[in-house]
Amino acid sequence: MKRDFFAESGGATALSGLARRLARTRGQLLCRWLAATSEPREHVDPEAQAVLNGYFACMLSEVCAALLVAGSDASVAVPLPNSQSGRQWPADWRVADLFRNIESLQRCMKDEIRTYFGPVAATVDVHMLAHEIVERTFRATIQSSIEVQSQRQADQVAAAQDSLHRAVNALKATEERLRVATCAAGIGIFEWCGAARKGVWENRQMYEITGQPEARGPLSETEFMTSVVHPADVELLTSHFQSRLVSGEPVHVSFRLHRVKDRALRTVEMFGYLRPSVRQNDYAFIGSLCDVTERADTEAKLRDADRRKDIFLATLAHELRNPLTPVRNAAHLLGHGAGADPGKREWLRGVIERQTRHLSHLIDDLLDVSRITTGKIKLRYEVFDIRTALEHALEIAMPAAQQRHHDLVCLQLDHPVYVNGDPARITQTFSNLLDNAIKYTDDGGRITVSATVVGPEVRVTIADTGTGISGGALPHVFDLFVQGSFHGEQSRGGLGIGLSVCKTLTEMHGGTIAARSEGRNSGSEFEIRLPVCPGSNLERSDESELGQRASAPLRVLIVDDNADAALSLAMILDEHEVRMAHSGEDALEIAAVFDPRVVFLDLGLPGISGYEVARRLREQGAAGKQIEIVAVSGYGQPEDLIRSSLAGCDSHLVKPADIDQLLAIIARITGECEVGQDS
Repeated sequence: MKRDFFAESGGATALSGLARRLARTRGQLLCRWLAATSEPREHVDPEAQAVLNGYFACMLSEVCAALLVAGSDASVAVPLPNSQSGRQWPADWRVADLFRNIESLQRCMKDEIRTYFGPVAATVDVHMLAHEIVERTFRATIQSSIEVQSQRQADQVAAAQDSLHRAVNALKATEERLRVATCAAGIGIFEWCGAARKGVWENRQMYEITGQPEARGPLSETEFMTSVVHPADVELLTSHFQSRLVSGEPVHVSFRLHRVKDRALRTVEMFGYLRPSVRQNDYAFIGSLCDVTERADTEAKLRDADRRKDIFLATLAHELRNPLTPVRNAAHLLGHGAGADPGKREWLRGVIERQTRHLSHLIDDLLDVSRITTGKIKLRYEVFDIRTALEHALEIAMPAAQQRHHDLVCLQLDHPVYVNGDPARITQTFSNLLDNAIKYTDDGGRITVSATVVGPEVRVTIADTGTGISGGALPHVFDLFVQGSFHGEQSRGGLGIGLSVCKTLTEMHGGTIAARSEGRNSGSEFEIRLPVCPGSNLERSDESELGQRASAPLRVLIVDDNADAALSLAMILDEHEVRMAHSGEDALEIAAVFDPRVVFLDLGLPGISGYEVARRLREQGAAGKQIEIVAVSGYGQPEDLIRSSLAGCDSHLVKPADIDQLLAIIARITGECEVGQDS
């Protein structure tokens, strides 16, 4: 019956007409609503205007759809609208803005409904139904909008929580990386509060650096300053803190501390920032601590090495100039009549010979140091009687000892003791020790050399009654470039490298070397121990007869671009038939005609090098000519000897060549020639 009543009353027609009216007056309704919003229209930007237009169109569409449904079948309950408009309200609206603007829109539509039903004949029920449809539509819109807002807020909270979670994880990862990095770098992190004087240690490295037991917790600032920092550095650290507190500059200072658990002295470096507090005389300090003991020790060693280098260079210049002075004086005297007097001439010859020998010794020491530091020194091992090396060393040292009236006593072994090593290097070691003892023993002193067998070793000691070694200098006597003057003692000449060479050569032979002294003016003693070859009954080879036979004249070619060197060598060999050449080309031309038996060949020649000359001379001698080529060069490194040998040289002498070695070569070749003639 309700349906008949609704049809008869024209309710369906009224509701449908209302829906059409609302659609027709859409623009007017929109203008009235926009005019009623809280913000004037001229202040609404185009994008916000488009959002409001869309929101209004959606709301109006839902109301009209609900009216049409109710007009078509009044028996059906008015359904809840889909309320899509709830998802289209502006995102920057709060809930209060939503209520105010929806209420304004609802008021505009109700005014339009009252206006519509004024002239239309309709029952009160139809009129009320239209209002109910609008209210239900707007209630559904508000509910939907609140749900959307709640979801938006939930999404924002979830996004914030996710962002916070990522930030926390990133912070944890950063802290972990920082912890690993500081641990790997050995850096301790800490914080001090100035007012409370308490410390907070952020990692275990602080306990490692300070030696504080972890169970006791961190040290306070007061405890750190009084019980850990070296007393001599407390004032430095305190003044540094105070100055940085005033200036605001970062704290960066190195100081020493004693570790708590073992009182070991360590050098540390502190870096950090002081943050002044709002309270007077208060501050917070965040800093790092790093143990730099090894670096500080290395820097100290480098500074020490740099000082030694300066002393060495000054000493080298002095030592090289010393022998040049008598050589220059002798040359001057020889050129001004002194050469006419046989006695003066012989004395001057001795001066030049001694000083050039001294220069040669200095250069040999420098070369030894170079070979040792570059690892190029090679030992030529053979089994020999240690007494031979001692005898040779004593022969070398005897003239210097006699010059200073030293009592040189040798307590030799009464039986052979054989060692496996390089005889020349062992002799050099003993000679260096003897030379050191002679230099640092005043005139008339005593030097005692003794050798004994102790178990599997032979012990050789060289003791003197000289100036001795102070306690501070004793641990450094074998260091490179160290001399007596370096430790406050008077230097007696030399380059400060002889004892270092002795130590290296001894250790290369598997032995040990030690120095002992009771202090200044108490003499010193050096002891060398070398392993013995047990059960060896080898006999010493007797080389003393080499070169003793009378020599027959040889054809000798001297090739050197230094005319003085070539002529002086020719004068030494004046009993032989000698020719000279000052270039490689001249040497090849003279050799082709002169057919020399011996060639003393300088390798550093202008034009054709000495190496090329040696190769060509070997090619010329391929037809059965016998020739011995002796390289004479200022280069004496092992690789230089190999290169000259590959070029065809039979032996290699280093300038200035030892005259005895040179004469020995001549004597050997002369002897071979005589044997060949006898056969």
